[in-house]
Amino acid sequence: MQVKTQVMSWFSKFRTSNARSTAKDRMRTMLTHDRLELPAGRLECMEEELMAVVSRYFELDKTTTKFDLQQYDRRASLIANFPLTRSKC
Repeated sequence: MQVKTQVMSWFSKFRTSNARSTAKDRMRTMLTHDRLELPAGRLECMEEELMAVVSRYFELDKTTTKFDLQQYDRRASLIANFPLTRSKC
């Protein structure tokens, strides 16, 4: 019974830190988005356009494609991770 309690305790710590990390990432993204003064929906539109351009040349796994907006000092970076299946050329 004690082992079960220890395992549950370990999972709860992991889940809490993961939720905290997720909330922190969302807040960071919102602040960066606000500082860039992007209109609502503009970032999502850019992501769709980038996927359309890359998919002309490569087969993409759209379920695992990820975008991340990061800020370093006063500069922002849009990081796109496109898992490519194969070339269409």
